[in-house]
Amino acid sequence: MKALTLAISAAALLSASPALADPNWTGPYIGAHAGGVSGNASTTDNEADWGKDPKFIGPFDFNPSGAFGGATAGYDLQLGNLVFGVEADLGYMNLAGATDTPSSQSGNHQTIALDGGLYGTATARAGFLLTSSTLLYGKGGFAFYNGEATQATTAPGYETNGTSTFTGWVAGGGLEQRISDNVSLKVEYQHFDFGTQDGDQTSLTDAPIGHVYENASKLTADAVSVGIAYRF
Repeated sequence: MKALTLAISAAALLSASPALADPNWTGPYIGAHAGGVSGNASTTDNEADWGKDPKFIGPFDFNPSGAFGGATAGYDLQLGNLVFGVEADLGYMNLAGATDTPSSQSGNHQTIALDGGLYGTATARAGFLLTSSTLLYGKGGFAFYNGEATQATTAPGYETNGTSTFTGWVAGGGLEQRISDNVSLKVEYQHFDFGTQDGDQTSLTDAPIGHVYENASKLTADAVSVGIAYRF
């Protein structure tokens, strides 16, 4: 994964950066971040629609991936060698992909897909100063993703409804280096569990007309990024 290689290189550069003379970590900051993300999307059909045949009910898995990035804002409080804070991210995540699965209708198939969308996090952060200007930290909290997962048949006469916004949690950590009194760079890993959301297909022409075929999509992802922050 190119993002992981970039993150490792960035971490090596950060650890080699010269230390400043006792910078103060207490205060607000804003910044930006960018990186790569890969995930696992798993869709399962309602067993009541298809019986117990896994060929039709799943779970059907695929691995969406792409780039992501956005803005960051937060506040830190330094207590000796410890730093505590809160942080929020908001941006765009192109966590996209698709796979085809069997259809009960001969000559057709089902396409399960996930597209990109906005994402955000609200986390608590805690870290330890390896040097006065180098912070090793962990973080965790709430996460959302509004990319839509859909399951659509190639057979005519069906209306597809995708998922609503995924909500769940995020946990991770990173290394942050002060390169001046006001500027810091960081490299960060995060694991997202965006939870499960429901979708469906409604039969418009095939019997039973009006029947809703339900499905549920679960989404997790791992991301590596680099970021820059301006500290006030």
